[in-house]
Amino acid sequence: MKKLIITLFALLFAQAISAATKQPNVVIVFVDDLGWTDLGVYGSKFYETPHIDRLAKQGAMFTQAYSSCNVCSPTRASLMTGKYPQRIGFTSWLNPRKPNGPNSAATYIPAAETTIGEAFQQAGYRTGYIGKWHVGSEKIGMPKQHGFDWQMATARHGLPGSYFHPYKKKGLPSADVPDMEDGKSGDYLTDVLTDKGIEFIRETAKEGKKPFFLILGHYAVHTPIQAPKKLVEKYQAKKKRMYGTTPLKMIPERFNCKVPARQQNPVYAGMMENLDTNVGKVIDALDELGLTKDTIIVFTSDNGGSCMPGTPVKRPTSNYPLRASKGWNYEGGIRIPTFITWPGKIPAMKTDEPVITMDLYPTLLELTGCKQLPKQTIDGRSLVPLIYGKTKTLGRPFLAWWYPHSGHGAQPCQAILKDGWKLVHWMNQNETELYNLDEDEGERNDLAKKEPGKARELLQTLNKWVKETGRN
Repeated sequence: MKKLIITLFALLFAQAISAATKQPNVVIVFVDDLGWTDLGVYGSKFYETPHIDRLAKQGAMFTQAYSSCNVCSPTRASLMTGKYPQRIGFTSWLNPRKPNGPNSAATYIPAAETTIGEAFQQAGYRTGYIGKWHVGSEKIGMPKQHGFDWQMATARHGLPGSYFHPYKKKGLPSADVPDMEDGKSGDYLTDVLTDKGIEFIRETAKEGKKPFFLILGHYAVHTPIQAPKKLVEKYQAKKKRMYGTTPLKMIPERFNCKVPARQQNPVYAGMMENLDTNVGKVIDALDELGLTKDTIIVFTSDNGGSCMPGTPVKRPTSNYPLRASKGWNYEGGIRIPTFITWPGKIPAMKTDEPVITMDLYPTLLELTGCKQLPKQTIDGRSLVPLIYGKTKTLGRPFLAWWYPHSGHGAQPCQAILKDGWKLVHWMNQNETELYNLDEDEGERNDLAKKEPGKARELLQTLNKWVKETGRN
């Protein structure tokens, strides 16, 4: 009897140790083109995002988070590798119709890189990727070639032909979304992606052998701007209630561009609410499976909100009070909503410390107890000390951006943020602007002429950084 009691005690002790050391699951909700002010919790008064807002308030909210580039593919490459995008040859978005463009096949994620998928796969996780990928092709490298056991619905293009089944557009076959043949008329892509992502979670949980690492890469809220009819009608009525016949003010920008001063697009608002509903579905599924306390959720975007395409009243969103749009190195093009939750483990907190896409890789390795890869994540910093209040700053000398292309109305541009000072340098024009973000978040007061020494110092640091991080 004594031996039996000892044996039972040993078994229970072993189970307790196992439970204590169990690695948590990870879900990254990676939204496309989501602007910093597109969520209620980040200030939107027009879009309704109650599920996301509630989730954000439960964890660590980063109020000054940045994408590593002002367009999608480079930022996605940074998430995968923990590096500034130009280090691995990514300088712009991948266009499958122009294979010899700035990001040709030779500049897709090199096989030598240990991606975040591979890191978690090697740590014993079942890894999955669903939705927008946009950092490779079938021949060069899709999720399964970069550490993901399971992949689904990854189109060659960065946008779907349509958000409604069969998700195609005549004349644009590269945007066809694969693995959706079982759908039916009326199906909406964001709903279906979420359902299939939840199936991956259920399958992994049922097997019970491994924790899961899932990236849910929504195509929303990228163009084409399409939403379920009832939601569009809801926000048409809301727009009328809020603004009546007050005309939309357009804010002048460089290069004869203009951006909307308020959020009012009913179709985009419908996309936002649908996205929010689907995040709620993921939360409910984790609750149902008893996995909520064992799952880390990261929510982030690949660049700032898109304010340029179409006529003024049809432009997707407004980033006001931030300046400009996706494709620009002003705050509106690179500042994004980002938060991390883990019920019972990560406290509800906010920080305005500048953080960037590359930080997520080492942060998740540390939170899950996986081995750090400092030679891989050379540009990322773990946010764990910040999250738990062990420090108020990451001690990083600066953040910087390099986009040597034109697009979304902008010209080639580079920028640097250091100690609250933001320098924006227009490469073709050889013009420099300087802003104090602590006092001028909207970048309206150019101080370059008043502070020539500071501008010169930052530009020298920026140019040195571009030289050090660019591929030869």
